[in-house]
Amino acid sequence: MTFTAPPGTDIRTAKGRTLPQLLCDRAREHAQKECMREKKYGVWLTYTWEDVLDRIYATARGLALLGFTRGDVLAILSENIVESFWVEYAALAIGARVVCAYPDLTSQELRYILDHSQAKLLLAEDQEQVDKYLMIKKHLPGLKKVLYIDPRGLWHYQHPELVAYTDVIKAGKKNPATDRQWVDQEIAQGSQDDVASICYTSGTTGVPKGAMLSHRFLLDGAYRIMAAHRVSPHAAYLSYISPAWAAEQLMGFALGLLSPLVINFAEKPETVRRDLREVGPEYLLFTPRQWEMLASDVQAHMLDAGFLRQALYRWAVSVGTAGRKKDASFLNRDVLLPLAELLVLRHIRDNLGLSNTTVPLSGGSGLSPQLFELFHAFGVPLRNVYGTTELGLLSSHWNNDFDPATMGQFLPSDPTIGRPIEGWVDELGQLRVRCCAFSGYLKNEAATAELGRCEDGYKTGDAVRLDESGQLIFLDRLKDLRRLRNGHAFPPQFIENSLRASPFIKDVMVLGDKQSDYVAALINVDPQICGRFAERRGLAFGTFTELSQLPEVRAQVGEAIRSVNRRLDAAARITAFATLPKELDADEAELTRSRKLRREQIANRYQDIIVAIYTGQESCNANIKVRYEDGREMLMTTRVPIDRLAELHQ
Repeated sequence: MTFTAPPGTDIRTAKGRTLPQLLCDRAREHAQKECMREKKYGVWLTYTWEDVLDRIYATARGLALLGFTRGDVLAILSENIVESFWVEYAALAIGARVVCAYPDLTSQELRYILDHSQAKLLLAEDQEQVDKYLMIKKHLPGLKKVLYIDPRGLWHYQHPELVAYTDVIKAGKKNPATDRQWVDQEIAQGSQDDVASICYTSGTTGVPKGAMLSHRFLLDGAYRIMAAHRVSPHAAYLSYISPAWAAEQLMGFALGLLSPLVINFAEKPETVRRDLREVGPEYLLFTPRQWEMLASDVQAHMLDAGFLRQALYRWAVSVGTAGRKKDASFLNRDVLLPLAELLVLRHIRDNLGLSNTTVPLSGGSGLSPQLFELFHAFGVPLRNVYGTTELGLLSSHWNNDFDPATMGQFLPSDPTIGRPIEGWVDELGQLRVRCCAFSGYLKNEAATAELGRCEDGYKTGDAVRLDESGQLIFLDRLKDLRRLRNGHAFPPQFIENSLRASPFIKDVMVLGDKQSDYVAALINVDPQICGRFAERRGLAFGTFTELSQLPEVRAQVGEAIRSVNRRLDAAARITAFATLPKELDADEAELTRSRKLRREQIANRYQDIIVAIYTGQESCNANIKVRYEDGREMLMTTRVPIDRLAELHQ
């Protein structure tokens, strides 16, 4: 059965405009209204639409004076800061393309992206990012200039390609009248079909691919969320997820103009929690890992609370769950829920910075139903959103529908851009979609062809179900669905998402294939939560390795697994597990920069433990190569116990 999304009815459509053209229109309409806010040295600075447009025009002209022109590629390597938004908009204004990189990339990972995208300019936030470039500059002859924002530590650098961003702005302001006219002409030449951004996939199974996203694609994706969730004009938004992820290109950059939004920037990553509370955003998109961290923080504080406070918290959460159901009784909804709000729940939302949040979204991968329900109990109307880099955001919980087991319904599209989303499940169990899509993979026609054609339905590669009402139920990546030796199927990602609902578990990789008789798991414990747990019980440990192998910590992990196992078919239950003696690390290629598992690399590195699990051993000596930040490597050898829960199959 094919399901078709309803047509979009919000009048804030793209109307054939590019992002810079829309920016100019918004600046004329809202010249003196807030556009962006950033926190510096503890003080919030506000930029009006007129302020932002002036800086973007000056930056655009300054980039042109450096020889940057239409069709060139500008790379951005920074945290979410206001200058990176200005520079991206400026580059788009003169017809260039932008590629954003995760700020924690290693120099070699950065080299691949800069080389593959043929970047001509690089915007580096500070000395740390400039140093990464300098380590690989000899391999990048096509990169002509490196702009930097924070000059601290760079005063003595003698490299002619380094240019201060403040100097770019100054150069662009020398002839304001003629320069603005020139930028206006460049903006007018833009087309919705021009490529605006190149976003690299996470590369979980190989080399990252560069997905080319057009202005049309970004604005349609922004419209889908705006129309479905009725995002109000000038709503506050905190830019936190990296612009290297396509979702922030849709949300911060495109929706920031289309709605428009007031984009807020935290002072630095370490202050995001405090700044989130000060901003009180109405609209927010986090990854499941970030929502898990917020929930873990609440649960960690409850570990330190006294018995009465813990009991009050548990009572308030149970009342919040019961009192917000559609069929809630008068007692729960009108008597107990207001009391729980007064005593506990509103204070939790305030401490999390979510008191004003009306559209909190979780996207990127699945969020466990248990955490979904926990946030709803807090009074945070969390909603799942599902999509892909290549096809944009496709479905979400909207129209007051909050089934935690689903990813919601297909989203409405911009009627000035293209047809409504159509989706169905093919004979392989794969979601196929007709919709506005990306412009292909950069320098990879073969991979682009594998995605298919719109008229036949693009191949998402995701195994899903669509129920009778059109609700999308995500199962796993088609290639990741597993079967055991006996033919029983099990969904690894669903199990992993459910296990991460435990505050004691930070990461988990489920094991099992056609050569295995049962399902097992490798567990990465949360050092903060487990550390507090151990300290309160007087358990001695000095390192993460010692903490992860404590019998009491492993017992807590076992209880979390038992809880999830009760909701699984007998054949899909985890029978054995081991807690990893080191944290999984993106710098060691165990995780992607968006914290997705690199399953093959993890399986190879921890092969000793996996073999011990499936050969019935009680423990094993794990030999693990560890790489330090300074490049040194060492071989870590430690004894890892294997915990077995075989009784759960009975």
